[in-house]
Amino acid sequence: MKIIHDEQNFKFYILDNEDMEVAELLYSIDHNDKSIKLKSTWVEEEYRNQNLATTLTESLVDYAILNDFKIVPICSFGKVFFKRYRDKYKDIIFFE
Repeated sequence: MKIIHDEQNFKFYILDNEDMEVAELLYSIDHNDKSIKLKSTWVEEEYRNQNLATTLTESLVDYAILNDFKIVPICSFGKVFFKRYRDKYKDIIFFE
């Protein structure tokens, strides 16, 4: 499996070994306040419980740190993920 960042369409996604998309994370960027809104995550049913949404979220975190953005979790997965790891990501997260 491989992770791809499609910056033009504001998404990270994972392809399986047959180049089929099996998970995605959608986001938007607000350059005015230097924030990234984590809008949604999705994982194909047969690929769930393999931490793919977590992997994509960690890729978004790396991108945010590299570009000096804060992350605003909008989707339910993002909210739960960042509350669970609040201490680890406290410098990069902004809850509305």
